[in-house]
Amino acid sequence: MSRQRQLRYGPAPGALPGPLERIPGLEPGSPGAWRLFEWGFRPWLRRQLAGIHISGFQSALEKGAGDVDLPLILVANHTSWFDGFLLREVHRELRPRSRLLSLMLLRELKANPILRWIGGCGFDPERPLTLRRALAEVVALRDQGVTLSFFPQGRIYPSNRRPLGFARGIEGVLKALTPALILPVGLHLEMGNRVRPSAWIMLGDVLQVGGGSPPLGALELESRIHALLDQTRDHLERYGEQAATHWPPSVS
Repeated sequence: MSRQRQLRYGPAPGALPGPLERIPGLEPGSPGAWRLFEWGFRPWLRRQLAGIHISGFQSALEKGAGDVDLPLILVANHTSWFDGFLLREVHRELRPRSRLLSLMLLRELKANPILRWIGGCGFDPERPLTLRRALAEVVALRDQGVTLSFFPQGRIYPSNRRPLGFARGIEGVLKALTPALILPVGLHLEMGNRVRPSAWIMLGDVLQVGGGSPPLGALELESRIHALLDQTRDHLERYGEQAATHWPPSVS
């Protein structure tokens, strides 16, 4: 087994989730579970990336993303293997004490059971009932201000793909969790002048569904994330290897 394979998800798949999730405070996606997982994983993750650059925290907090009265859904494009853990970096700053769950393909969860321990909720797009069961777990935690991460593309594509191709399943997710806060997130990785890629994460405006707010569809979310990615691209094209020095981009 290669070193990369050994480190990919931390401990050997299936070795920890079952026993540990029965310990109070180590439920799937809980702060305790994440802390224990990241004790070894996060230093490794930081070594794989030249940098993690995030913009928009202050605006998101000012618009209520840190409040736990409503569920928070992080909706992002899917451009790399790192993406789920990059959204964890966002969650760490906005709602570190809330549970973080992630909707993911059931086959990925079965192949890597450790992901269940850090909040993976598996579903099969060909079997709608599996999505309903996964969402039921999230809905049960809504009063605790649960955070949910979701990639409506379903598969990994370059961040410059147009259209991004969001599946309409995101609309069912929003409906199940209404009322909720939505935070669009644009994710991009760039090599730059380092031998490892840098992650560029741009947070959009916090949106609300339910409570009298207009419905929010897949195309609207896709358009918002298009704009975030375009803004990141424009910044990188303008500053090149000096992009980190001038981050975050100025709002025009």
